[in-house]
Amino acid sequence: MHGKESQHIEWKECWRDDNLKTLSAFANTAGGKLYVGIRDDGSICGVDNSSKLLEDLPNKIINILGVQANVRTQESDDLKYVEIEVAKSPYPVSFHGRFYIRSGSTTQELKGNALQRLLLTANNLTWDEVAVPDASWDEIDSGVVRLFTRKAIQVNRLPIDVNENSVPDLFENLGLSKNGALTRAAMLLFSKKPTRYCFLGVCKIGRFRGNSHVDLVTDDVVECPLFQMPDRIMELLIAKYLQKNFTYSGLQRIETLEYPEMALREAILNAVIHRDYGANTFFTIKVFDHSLELWNEGELMFPLRIESLKEQHLSRLRNKLIANIFYRSGQIESWGRGTLKIVDDARKGSYPEPEFEYFENGVLVRFGKKVFEKGQQIPDVSNIKHAGNILELIRENPKITILEMSQTLFITTRTVERILSILAKEEIIKRSGTKKEGDWLLPDFK
Repeated sequence: MHGKESQHIEWKECWRDDNLKTLSAFANTAGGKLYVGIRDDGSICGVDNSSKLLEDLPNKIINILGVQANVRTQESDDLKYVEIEVAKSPYPVSFHGRFYIRSGSTTQELKGNALQRLLLTANNLTWDEVAVPDASWDEIDSGVVRLFTRKAIQVNRLPIDVNENSVPDLFENLGLSKNGALTRAAMLLFSKKPTRYCFLGVCKIGRFRGNSHVDLVTDDVVECPLFQMPDRIMELLIAKYLQKNFTYSGLQRIETLEYPEMALREAILNAVIHRDYGANTFFTIKVFDHSLELWNEGELMFPLRIESLKEQHLSRLRNKLIANIFYRSGQIESWGRGTLKIVDDARKGSYPEPEFEYFENGVLVRFGKKVFEKGQQIPDVSNIKHAGNILELIRENPKITILEMSQTLFITTRTVERILSILAKEEIIKRSGTKKEGDWLLPDFK
């Protein structure tokens, strides 16, 4: 009749003042109804003092919690029970100095960062808007600020009449400082030492063997001003963690990453901008043999759901100032299209469609590696010096001799022979005919 206990519904056999804790949780979350006279299994036991509860509870609730409640009597099979309904409160509601929320069908006390977020939201503030009293202007990296202003000018998104050469004027105009006090956003985006103000404001990248989350091969930590972080992450991924696939159009070699580059960059931007910097975890990127995963703590902003990320949706901002800086520098738009672009860019490149998953109070984005058809790909040989040049020469002239390779590349014939031996062992090249009269073949590749 009343569904089952959930985020919005709670059953109690009888009234106790401790039930006010549940009502405060409803007010702090999304509203809800507390039924008095219903057992845990949902069966109605009724209450004998429904009239007195109807008279006493509204005043008790407003005096202790400070919220209005609709209290009414319901009846079923001659048994009376009481329904108490409270709406979501626009301000935090405490019970005996403590704050509670609903999580599923449970009432949980808020502490630490979770409590701070509730109080900030109640004051219409985001985490990054809070001023940092001990932050110094000397800590701001002027070079990174100039990088931002150049990008903002290029896309014509710098505020009108702002003095781009005055960091205090620029920051005040952009909300990065308030009455001369620097905000968390300013220190995270442009400080020389951003981890002083947000220890977890870094990105951890790891390469894992197979699909194991345990067998770590190598890892790195990207620590820099947040404004530079997306570029730094992409540079490191391309240089160390991701392979390039080589295809040819005539004699022109075309390089393609094994994962969709534009979609990956968009996912990194989304993670950097929307992560919960008040949480106790790092932004992580895990590279496996056949997939790549980005994970970032931060629940989706209401009313977004995981399913919404592949549908048209409005932009919901956790960090207003941080998002504004990346918008003004032309790196993002403000239309809530980031996740749609991730999917669209992957599809355009014929990559597997990225997956979005809610995991451990955060959002996980999983990219699948592109499977290249046989005959389309030449393996990455960038770790073998001169190998790429030798393959270019063979493609241009399959009859080229070892001596000619040596003379063209200004390396010894012995070096050429050693590289050819490696390429043959890896089945990248084959030899047809004799040493003197024959062709070099790339049999498995176009």
